[in-house]
Amino acid sequence: MKLTERTKFIGGIIGIAAGAILAAYGIQGFIVYSGLGSGGVGGIALLLYYTLDLPIGVMTFLLNVPLFVLGWREVDKRFVFKTIWGLVILSIFLDVFSGVKPFDFDDVFLGALYGGVIFGFATAVVFHFGGSLGGTDIVSKVIQKKYGVPMGTSALAINGVIILISWAVLGPKAALYTLVMIFVFGRVLDLIQSGVPAKSITIISDRSKELVDRIMIDLGRGATFLHGRGAYSCEAKDIIICVVSLPEIGRLKRAVREIDPHAFIIIQNAGEVFGSGFISNEE
Repeated sequence: MKLTERTKFIGGIIGIAAGAILAAYGIQGFIVYSGLGSGGVGGIALLLYYTLDLPIGVMTFLLNVPLFVLGWREVDKRFVFKTIWGLVILSIFLDVFSGVKPFDFDDVFLGALYGGVIFGFATAVVFHFGGSLGGTDIVSKVIQKKYGVPMGTSALAINGVIILISWAVLGPKAALYTLVMIFVFGRVLDLIQSGVPAKSITIISDRSKELVDRIMIDLGRGATFLHGRGAYSCEAKDIIICVVSLPEIGRLKRAVREIDPHAFIIIQNAGEVFGSGFISNEE
């Protein structure tokens, strides 16, 4: 193993541990303090804590053991190893942080918001270093590999069942705020993983060369020409493809209107953009 690879591996292990510790703090300090549930294996561990007073950390680890046995055969070994490491740290600190209270608050909605933000950020850190915090991630990966079902679909189905059980055990109010927490968690996770929000722009114009020059000068963005042909006129056209950040959309549309008011513009969401001006391609 090269020194750079060893350093990267050690850095990843430290990063996963840091993310797991932060996740445990967010769960105990806000989610448990507010009496909220969660999805996946963590949601089951929380229900066992609320009903039988069983330690969350120990139950989180024990419930994940059969999933690791399943995942060891079906999922990448490095992913399983990093996930086991993250889960061990999470389980330990879930019980270490038991009863922690970051600050005085009596608003369940605030607990859902803070819990979702912190838990989402911590999970994104763990994902960034190639691990996870166990639970339905492994089950979803196995289902995707064996049956071709998208991870999001299977995870949604599993979490939906757990939320329904939480509704019955914790009551409708706690279940509703649990959904708020899960929504915030998902949005924060998506935002961090996707990086800076961006839009993919497609422009069809008879003055494409002038438009590209304006885009490169005014916005400092590159662009690509695709050769096309109009279906009605059968005339050749240069189609412009470029990606801009959200604040730059207004400037781009203004530039297009000034140069070619008749240009055809398509604006689409760009989930992730790697390259100059956005997320670096380097690991």
